[in-house]
Amino acid sequence: MKTEDLIDALAAGIEPVRPARLDPALLAWAGGAAAVAVILLLGARSDLTQALQAPTPWLKAIYTAALAQTAIWLATRLGRPGLDPRPALFALLAVVGIAVAWGGIETVLTPPGQRMAGWLGQTWDICGRNIVLVSAFAAPLVFLSARRLAPTRPTTAGLALGLATGGIAATAYGLLHCGEATAAFVATWYTLGVAAAGLIGAAVGRFALRW
Repeated sequence: MKTEDLIDALAAGIEPVRPARLDPALLAWAGGAAAVAVILLLGARSDLTQALQAPTPWLKAIYTAALAQTAIWLATRLGRPGLDPRPALFALLAVVGIAVAWGGIETVLTPPGQRMAGWLGQTWDICGRNIVLVSAFAAPLVFLSARRLAPTRPTTAGLALGLATGGIAATAYGLLHCGEATAAFVATWYTLGVAAAGLIGAAVGRFALRW
């Protein structure tokens, strides 16, 4: 057999390989795990049905879901050697920047005597802790969803997966339990909770994502 014929025979039937990505089914299960954790550990708010008819919980959810989605994008790009992660990183930072700007504008428009109350709310000291607590139940599924990826920077990839986990947890927490409504509160304390989950993810990813 000629070399050209051998090459043609070996190449016959080869199909393009789909780029690796996070498993969407496991990510959906992670969202379900976060919701169950909120209900079992923290309890659903008593006025949940009525609250979900207002726009505020959904605006919070849009922000935290955007954090999760951009962090998933970042983790995906970090998990494909050779891809530039900067577009996803800039998108993630842009989402945070918009929330911070929105919170700042809201604070400026709030009467001075009410600004501190709007910023701190009633649960500023437990908000981040609750998000991290809920994220602990979603994190195993989020990390498992990345098993097909091949990150060359496991710590950074772990950070991205942790941020995704925190965003998922914060979405469930904001919709089902937390009644805080101001943009300043969400931009500060929700973001810090998600960031804390990201740091934990970085520590885990340093070892769990090695290959």
